[in-house]
Amino acid sequence: EKPSMCMCHLDSKSAQGFSTTGYFCPQCKSKYCELPTECKACNLTLVSAPHLARSYHHLFPPESYKEFLTSDIVTDGSVCCYACQIEILDPHTYVCEKCEQNFCLDCDMFVHETLHSCPGCASFRNLQTIQAMNTS
Repeated sequence: EKPSMCMCHLDSKSAQGFSTTGYFCPQCKSKYCELPTECKACNLTLVSAPHLARSYHHLFPPESYKEFLTSDIVTDGSVCCYACQIEILDPHTYVCEKCEQNFCLDCDMFVHETLHSCPGCASFRNLQTIQAMNTS
């Protein structure tokens, strides 16, 4: 391969921008020596797969849990938080509408502010995967 100039160093008078490696814009084929960046030719934001994976949870945050009175939750005994497995003594409990698991306020906040993934939904997906593997 022949070395080529990257768009990052196009205005530079040195040979620093010439290399055989780099990242190419999928839209206009401009070359860049490092990511993330915005393509100077077509303004497309260029990121690597690891960057995208690390920011995925910011793009698709879990939906807010619905607030219910703990006394309204019908169970045979006490209501326990699915995440921390501690009895919910607070008058309010928070329920994920997808997996229908109960969460205490602390775990609700932890899920939405730090974890960015519902443990109940994640467990349900894992269970479905295991069941699918066992049936095939």
